[in-house]
Parts: sequence; structure tokens; C-alpha cells
Amino acid sequence: MTNPTTLPGLAALLLIAAPLAAQDAGHGEAARNLSLDDAPVRAEIALDCSFDTECVEGEPCADSGFAPHLTGMAGGMDESAMVARVLLSSEATEVELLGVRDGGAMSLSGGSFEERHLMTVGVDGTARYTVHMSEGPMMISYLGQCEAAQ
Repeated sequence: MTNPTTLPGLAALLLIAAPLAAQDAGHGEAARNLSLDDAPVRAEIALDCSFDTECVEGEPCADSGFAPHLTGMAGGMDESAMVARVLLSSEATEVELLGVRDGGAMSLSGGSFEERHLMTVGVDGTARYTVHMSEGPMMISYLGQCEAAQ
């Protein structure tokens, strides 16, 4: 006699494992070996950002003149979701950020263990940039806009 929990358990395992088999469907070997340098679809990233609000942990938000530049490249199999590698540079810092560009929106992160950076840019250019520091610990957030560099 079979255990009544065996069949449902097996079915659940198959449902969980099915996406693993689908990972190779579609673009095959070529997709697994792509880099940003040889992706079929590539897009240059060049944005000037202006953050007019700065919020330091434990303090009220205040006006800010922080204006970093983002330069880099995005690439992938199509424009719907591309891997992005961007250099954020300003007078205060220079940090490489990695993430995803989906149409005009981006989600990026990077930095060191001591200082993690997270940046999101919406399709309309609305931007959020946050730095988390392990010393303290402490967090600074910026609210602003990014637009195509001139």
C-alpha cells in the first residue's frame, strides 16, 4: 500500500523543479555566455542627476545640491530587461553600480561592505539614491531626478 502523502509530495516537488528545466529554454548556450560587450542589444547610459532633498538618518530632511553623473552600458537579449553596469561619479564619490534596466527604468546597487549604494530611476526620471554605511550604522537618502546627459 502506498503512503497517501507520497503522491502529493511528489507532485509538489515536480512543480517546484519545473522552472529549473525551463531556465535553458529560449536563447540556449549563446545567452549563457553573453557579456555586456557582446550582447545583441546594447544601450549606452549617460544621465545627469539632481537630488534636491537629502535625508540623513536621525535628522530632518534638508535641501541638497548633490548632482552625480551616471555613465555606463546596458545589454541583453532584448530591450525588455538588460543587465546594467554604471559608474556613479560626483565630487564626493565614485562607485560602480550593477543592476537591471527595463525600458527607461533602472534598479542599481553596488559599493563596498562598509558602504552599500542603492539607486532606482523611474521611467519618468524620478530617482532615489540611498547609501548605507556599516560604521554607525548610518543611512543617507536622496530624492531627485535624472535626465539624459547633455
